[in-house]
Amino acid sequence: MELKDLFHKQIAFFNEDLKTKEEVIDFLASKLVKAKFVKDESEFKDAVWKRENQDSTGIGDGIAIPHVLNPTVNSSAIAFVKLKNEIDWQSLDGKPTDLVFMIMTNGKDGNEHLEALANLSGFLVKQEIQAGLRNAKSVTEVQNLLSTKIEKTNKVSADGHYDVIAITACPTGIAHTYLAAEKIEEYASNLGMSVKVETQGRRGVENKLTKADIENAKVIILAHDKAINGMARFNGVKVLDTTTKDAIYNGKDLIEKFDKNQNVKLVENAKDDSDDSVGELSLTQFKKVKDNLLAGVSRMLPFVVAGGVILGFGFLLDYIYTTAMGMTAIANISDYVTKVMGISQAEYNEVYQYISTPGFDPENSLSITWNLWNNKFGEFNGQAGWTIGADESLYYAAGSFGTIWGPAHFFSGIGKVGMELMIPILAGYVCYSIVGPQGLMVGATAGLFANGNGMVYGTPGSWAGAWSRFLPDNIQGLSSGFIGALVGAYLGALAVYGWTKLMKNFGKGLQGARDIVFIPVLSLLSVAIIMLAINIPLGYVMLGLQEGITFMAEKNLMFIVCTIIALMMCVDMGGPINKIAYTLGVLSVGYGLVKDPNSVAYANQTMIMSAAMAGGMIPPLGIAISTVLFPRQWTAKSKDSAKANWLMGACFISEGAIPFMIEDPKRIPVSAMIGGAISGAIIGALQVTIAAPHGGIFVVPLTNSLLFESASMAKAFGVAGYLLAVVAGSVAMGIVLGFWRLADIKSGKLALATSNGVKESIEAKIAKFANNESKLAKYNEKLNKYNKFEQDLKAKQLAYQNQMTEKAKLKASK
Repeated sequence: MELKDLFHKQIAFFNEDLKTKEEVIDFLASKLVKAKFVKDESEFKDAVWKRENQDSTGIGDGIAIPHVLNPTVNSSAIAFVKLKNEIDWQSLDGKPTDLVFMIMTNGKDGNEHLEALANLSGFLVKQEIQAGLRNAKSVTEVQNLLSTKIEKTNKVSADGHYDVIAITACPTGIAHTYLAAEKIEEYASNLGMSVKVETQGRRGVENKLTKADIENAKVIILAHDKAINGMARFNGVKVLDTTTKDAIYNGKDLIEKFDKNQNVKLVENAKDDSDDSVGELSLTQFKKVKDNLLAGVSRMLPFVVAGGVILGFGFLLDYIYTTAMGMTAIANISDYVTKVMGISQAEYNEVYQYISTPGFDPENSLSITWNLWNNKFGEFNGQAGWTIGADESLYYAAGSFGTIWGPAHFFSGIGKVGMELMIPILAGYVCYSIVGPQGLMVGATAGLFANGNGMVYGTPGSWAGAWSRFLPDNIQGLSSGFIGALVGAYLGALAVYGWTKLMKNFGKGLQGARDIVFIPVLSLLSVAIIMLAINIPLGYVMLGLQEGITFMAEKNLMFIVCTIIALMMCVDMGGPINKIAYTLGVLSVGYGLVKDPNSVAYANQTMIMSAAMAGGMIPPLGIAISTVLFPRQWTAKSKDSAKANWLMGACFISEGAIPFMIEDPKRIPVSAMIGGAISGAIIGALQVTIAAPHGGIFVVPLTNSLLFESASMAKAFGVAGYLLAVVAGSVAMGIVLGFWRLADIKSGKLALATSNGVKESIEAKIAKFANNESKLAKYNEKLNKYNKFEQDLKAKQLAYQNQMTEKAKLKASK
């Protein structure tokens, strides 16, 4: 495909009387939809403005090349507009624009389209082409002008090498990447210097610089608006690090005054981004805790978001289905025997009282009856779907919510798989970040050992609960969660490091077997032993906490218990402490926590489940609220990620908070515990119970308040009390977290990793209202204030870093 084939009569316009950049974009978007080149006008315009807000697409010489890479584009094309009068496009050279090329692609049309699109920049830098375009009156004339093939020659100098070498790259990889390359080649040629430019654009890496090119070049320019691949090539070499805009307009000075440019730097310790080079086999990599954790979080996040959203959708479907069908949840054996089996309450009480008496005869008919009921309840409690009771009503097991209706079960199953993979992926990539590819299997396995309920822990079977036979009976069902996974990832990486160092002197013939067999097998065995050892002491810690909470419940200290349980749910979001609180909640639903029916705490023990579920909803919801109330204290990326937390929090999926907690391990858990304690206190004060161990907002209708004997009042206050607890706790967490981050940002203690999006938002409005003087003045004033705020903030952050450095030096000297 040639460049001219991307121009079409129906999207080429001449002498159009358009006054502003906004008018041009609106005009073209409308015409492109009408001509069927674009599906959705609004989505297309949003994509155009998103690119415009990153940097102006006015490349100078009166030319603008707005460009879009978006699925709403039906097929790659270039729309052309020759304007009747010049307009302001905020071009890089400050001059007005009269020629506009709207480049559009969906990224799926193949390399031929990308080749043609990229070639446009080669024509637009030519003065004779520019003049011809301004005189053109038809699309045929434009096509003829852009039909001449431009031959590129990379002439080498007399010694066989290049004087100037460069790499260019921009976010979309369509326009600025290739335009900057053309201009650098032009500037170098005009200075009589040989030149070679590597482009990292939509066509991939082209004209790749070799080691010899780099070693022998006099001038090395890296002109980029995104990260460059293959930076390790430049270790020990001086390069000029700049933008594509700078290369396009100041390329001559960059080349001539290379040695005097303040942006020239010596590249040191750069690493490539390819899979084979991630994870340096060095003990120093173990010290980069934050980088290693972020490597795991970035890979884990898609599993959390996708799994959580789909699981929540399954809960929603089941809520609609069970409500529409008038189904009732069964949470304990008493309700199962009397409602589903149709046994009278008196007969149930007689049997229960007998088997609750110390020294009862297991061969007695009442004992046999109890065992029969218990087995039937166990089968019912573990099954999906629903059943018809003795009274012809429909019942389902409370613990099976999300699996009652077939379609709901389908989506819940998908979501559950995604969520179950979360911890192994986190641990796998933390280990991978430390020791490279050899660590992926080891870390992922450590994550599964830490969180493998059913496969590794639980009721022993031939394969299910495979490790339970090696653990003491009273901790068989307890695992170490994501904290154990992170510990296991680090210790697993240490095992890989150790075995690799021990085997470094293997002969050449055995190196393949060493890397494929010996190191993986020995590392897997090592991490398995490590994880078994970790889980035994952690299991006993969890058991001790569980026994303590049970004791308090039996002493009727339920207000305190609910506060503690909700707080525990917020400590480690899926870790061992969270699991203890949730396990106690699940036990309480089946009246398995306080087993004595004569105890005051027996009837109200399901308040513990209410507190656990309400507390578990706080972290993701609190983070989402904080990003809304305090947008400047969060990066744009974090704000986008937090949007999924609304649904995950509502569905009682605490793990939505884990990626944020790993990035901010101090503020988020503490503020979440404050919010959790508030929610638990409200649950305890209003004595809210619940008959389901999962479901979040969708099982709120199952709540009751023990403050009232009237069924309607108990239901009304139960629902209201539960919602109040969740809202109050979430808002409290969001406010505490937001103000804490605000204070630390202002003092310089906290620096955002990337932009919070505020500056970009203001700049977008400036671009949009470029011709509205009153609005332009207003937004320019805002931008100036924000720039000053940023400068003051950077000064505070630098001062804080210097202060910490001095403290560290002082501590080291002592």
